[in-house]
Amino acid sequence: MEKQTGSLLKARFGGLSQLQNHLHVVDGRTVFFFREPTPRLQGGERVLVELSLATSEQVSTLRGAVLGRVDAPESGHRGAWIEFPDAKLAKRLERGGQGIATRQHQRLACDLLVEVRQGRRPFLARMMDVSIGGARILGATAGVGALPLRPGAGMGLRLMGAGAPFPADLGRADAVRVDLNTGELAIRWVRSDPVVRAASMKLIDALRSSWRQAQEMVHAPPCCALGRATDPPMPTMRRRL
Repeated sequence: MEKQTGSLLKARFGGLSQLQNHLHVVDGRTVFFFREPTPRLQGGERVLVELSLATSEQVSTLRGAVLGRVDAPESGHRGAWIEFPDAKLAKRLERGGQGIATRQHQRLACDLLVEVRQGRRPFLARMMDVSIGGARILGATAGVGALPLRPGAGMGLRLMGAGAPFPADLGRADAVRVDLNTGELAIRWVRSDPVVRAASMKLIDALRSSWRQAQEMVHAPPCCALGRATDPPMPTMRRRL
């Protein structure tokens, strides 16, 4: 197993209108073309994309998957089409710049496989983001063997397939908020435990290092000169059942 199951990407735009031009909404989903000078992304690959604006400290991180590659250097197009499962960000941006959140350096997006130990049967879930105070986990209320988690419930956490510099044992945490509809769980580290304090700091440092090495795309000035993105033709998308 990989310690980081989603590839980290950054896309920086000069302004809000440029970002809007590149978010294409199709059948309730969003597709986005990530330009690459060197081919790296592959079809089906999980990705986390941090979208930011040069004019502000606003940022949004979306989770998606690569639909397919485009390698046509003669036309200036080389990169990958990425699909996001909904159109929430595009809809929020219709209301203006307030639709994209203010950057919060203390909260780091991630895509890590984590074992939740609560009761006798541990189960697997995905850690979505981490802060010095806690984390958000997806699927922790719907996994095989999962018990009904309630605010205040204690648990142990362990990263699966973690390699240096990521810590394996994250120690103990308490449930803060549970959404049974989405399977999302917010936790708070038990920071009175020195093992937990050391592990949470090590995890944050490892994630910061990973994001510093993320592949980055900077929006090129010639694009959007006529008010629209000069992206290649979009791939055929499967219809939802």
